[in-house]
Amino acid sequence: MKLGKIFNALAPVIAVVMATGAAGCDGMNISIDGEDGKKLSELDMSGAPPEELVLLGPDTVEVTAGDKLAISVDGDPEAAERVRFTLKDGTLGILRKDKDWSGGNKVAVVHVTMPAPREVTMAGSGKITAAALAPKAKVTIAGSGLIETPSVSGESLDLTIAGSGSYRAAGNVGSLDMTVAGSGSAEADALRVDKAKISIAGSGNASFMSDGEVDASIMGSGSVKVKGRAKCTVSAMGSGKLYCETAPEAKDPE
Repeated sequence: MKLGKIFNALAPVIAVVMATGAAGCDGMNISIDGEDGKKLSELDMSGAPPEELVLLGPDTVEVTAGDKLAISVDGDPEAAERVRFTLKDGTLGILRKDKDWSGGNKVAVVHVTMPAPREVTMAGSGKITAAALAPKAKVTIAGSGLIETPSVSGESLDLTIAGSGSYRAAGNVGSLDMTVAGSGSAEADALRVDKAKISIAGSGNASFMSDGEVDASIMGSGSVKVKGRAKCTVSAMGSGKLYCETAPEAKDPE
């Protein structure tokens, strides 16, 4: 298992945990890149648009591709009032004011227009839907949240899931580098991959399509399902399995 990769991918999340731990539960200080966040009306969006997106908390973010940054917030009015933003070094951060990490059942919906993101990171129980990703993209999920990218088209996708979160994807990508630590899942039955390198530790699972080479390392009870005509190799410790399923050939109607 590539522990170094997991730590690097979760760097924004680790920074938050360190900040909250240092402050203590009664004075929790949640920040992104050292920024506590501002109201949308106070956010300076006049510079270059961001290339990365970070969501901390329970809210929903819907990303539409566009050359210029634009943001609007709706959903539950109380939750929307507590949403805060950071914009620093090419990263747009979305979080909650003060200690409002869970948000209860009240969820804000944040609509973001920005160039197809190069990196998408989420911690918590929120949801991100990104209409498109950059040709070389990185997706990181920590917690129980969900990220959806329904139209992937690019050279490479680097995916890390730590916890019970889920990733859903469709489209085509040249190479997929996936790490799942925990019980998370990558539901990508409609994602076609030329080649893939998969690492799973725990009970997580993944599924995708490939006619190329798939190399899997599984520790625990996790599983990987590949549909297509891939050449599959696996190194496993535990009850984990790699299933390479050849799709049946289409038959001419009688």
